[in-house]
Amino acid sequence: MKNIIKIIASDIKRLSTNVVAMVVIIGLTVIPSLYAWFNILSNWDPYGASATTNLQVAVASSDQGIVIGNIELNVGDIIISHLKENTTIGWVFTDTAQDAVAGVYSGDYYAALVIDEKFSDNMISFLSGDIENPVITYYENEKKNAIAPKITSKVKTTIEREVDHAFVGTVAEALLKGGEYVATLDEEGDITGQGIAKLERLDSDLNGIIAILDSYIALMDSTESISEAGGAITDSANSITKLAEQMADNAQKEAALGKQDLQKATNLANEKLKEADSTLNTVDSVMKVIGDKANGVTIQNPGSIDDLAKTVNDFTAKWGTKDTVGTYYYMISNVNLPNEDINNSIHNLADNLDIKIKDINEDVRILQQASGQGEEVFNNAKTKLINDVVICINGTKTVRDNYFNTVAPLGQNAMNSAAKSVAEIEKLLNYNATSIDLVVDSLDSYSTIVDQSKDSLVKSRNEAVDMERQLSALIADIKGVGDNEAYQKFVTLLQTDPDLLSDFISSPVEVSDEYIYPVDNNGSMTAPFYIVLSIWVGALIMSTILKTPVKDTTGMRNLKNWQCFFGRYFVTFVIGQIQTIITVMGAFLFVGIQCEHPFYFWLACAWTSLIYSLLLYSFTYSFGNIGEALSVILMVIQVAGAGGTFPIEVLPKVFQILYKFMPFKYSMNALRECIAGFYQDTYRNCMLTLVIYGLIAIVVGVALYYPFKLINEKIENSKENSGILI
Repeated sequence: MKNIIKIIASDIKRLSTNVVAMVVIIGLTVIPSLYAWFNILSNWDPYGASATTNLQVAVASSDQGIVIGNIELNVGDIIISHLKENTTIGWVFTDTAQDAVAGVYSGDYYAALVIDEKFSDNMISFLSGDIENPVITYYENEKKNAIAPKITSKVKTTIEREVDHAFVGTVAEALLKGGEYVATLDEEGDITGQGIAKLERLDSDLNGIIAILDSYIALMDSTESISEAGGAITDSANSITKLAEQMADNAQKEAALGKQDLQKATNLANEKLKEADSTLNTVDSVMKVIGDKANGVTIQNPGSIDDLAKTVNDFTAKWGTKDTVGTYYYMISNVNLPNEDINNSIHNLADNLDIKIKDINEDVRILQQASGQGEEVFNNAKTKLINDVVICINGTKTVRDNYFNTVAPLGQNAMNSAAKSVAEIEKLLNYNATSIDLVVDSLDSYSTIVDQSKDSLVKSRNEAVDMERQLSALIADIKGVGDNEAYQKFVTLLQTDPDLLSDFISSPVEVSDEYIYPVDNNGSMTAPFYIVLSIWVGALIMSTILKTPVKDTTGMRNLKNWQCFFGRYFVTFVIGQIQTIITVMGAFLFVGIQCEHPFYFWLACAWTSLIYSLLLYSFTYSFGNIGEALSVILMVIQVAGAGGTFPIEVLPKVFQILYKFMPFKYSMNALRECIAGFYQDTYRNCMLTLVIYGLIAIVVGVALYYPFKLINEKIENSKENSGILI
């Protein structure tokens, strides 16, 4: 131990009295930290909006638009207006498509989007049956930069979303505006309300005619003032006949319009039921995805369990509860059918499915706990989860089948009833004014009235009463449509906000982001890699600059190789720790990286510096120049295949194999635990694993020094004789 202390004291004395050596040492302590800081800052937030807005992407629309009836539609202009509000990319709106494409070729723009001339026309081509897909051409300059195309490629997703929203929004708005005619049933409303008002006026006129006929019959029983009464009655009957014919013509026209509106209502109802069916089909699809992921989870891959849990959580949020908006709320609140047995059956199916979904959530929680309790417990939990998912999939199918086997027929029956009522209007209007005309003919003169028998007047009066009764029943039937439960659900759909409905149809599933161990920025994410790399670089520079052999052995007795090894290493150790302190403090105070556990972060860096400096020092100590080359090779391999920038899973197979044996893996994982938060014993295990590399370094430095001593001396002599190499 005394020899080690003497070597350390001798090294410190020589360094402290040599100005050039001290300047070199100061440089050694600062250079690695600069490497780490500047690389972290350059990668701080390259994917954020503040950075991506500097990437220029050209947009040009050649869309000529289209005219539908009196409405001009230009989807290209709609897309452009929406993109002007989007700030994720530096959009450049050029006048022509040629300017946009030319800018991509010249490198002025990273990419360009050109909307086709017939974009709007092709967008609605489904109406004619000759469907043509609308085209947006995406031009990309992949020569300009390696990473930029990967960032700008997300503009394609942005454009697709804007197109879907514009198309669905336009169609939904047209449907909802058309449905306003059906949604109003009051006298002040649209076509339906006006038709009812006119029918009620006709009913009132018929009651007036019946009253007049009653008066005629009374006159037949009286012989007084017949002549005077006859003239007055004839004038009144002629006036009523004209009024009745006019109203009959108007009512017949309104009845025809009412029939058309009811047919439109039937078509709209069918479309809305199909949309609801699509929503429940989405539930089926998600449950199948959950089943597939449940079959694929393994105890060796915790990430697959977390992915499964996230999918189940997302689905549960969309399913909802009895009091929150979701598929479950939709079925419970909207399915209130007149048939109590069917109604209760569907509600019970929905409740049972809700219970099974809760069971699946509980199964996933148990599965996550079982991942640390052994293979058998894990497999039992996995089996139960898969069985519950199968039951749930069968349940969703049962709910969907029962739901659409009951609601759809009821809605159709309600519309059929309304259509039948409209047919009754036409039948009633076909009755025309024949009976009234007969009465008027009878009133043409007093003599004709006298000639007619009382039985004929009574018959005419009875026909008028029958007509009025049928008309009253028809009015009641039309008004009764508004009280039908299925019709009310249909009206509720028609009164939905167009923007809200288009958002839902174009994107029915909302992805809820829930970040596990969130990190504020990309710079903090890459900090472990660059800091660990800087520590290795610092150790590498020291191993090449500082001499490892101990030549001055004055005052040392029985000097052993291991004493020389540890004695000369002390200076390397101290410099490495100073490098680490400067790098870590700068990362916190200057760069400002995120760190949940600063002390443990420094401890991991200090431990890494000890292991790395000892390992590279031992290579140089025992192998000389060969050891220095080996240190560089190890650094290159770890920079390429340590998973610092790209996931290790996407790298070539050889790197995936070497990754498990490289010290970078354990150092970076320890630092990541400190930055984002600890998970069980990951930090401790990484620190303990690095001990293995320290033991390897000691074995290399102490045990292999003498076997390689002769080879190293020959290499040194050859270098000296070259006259060029140091």
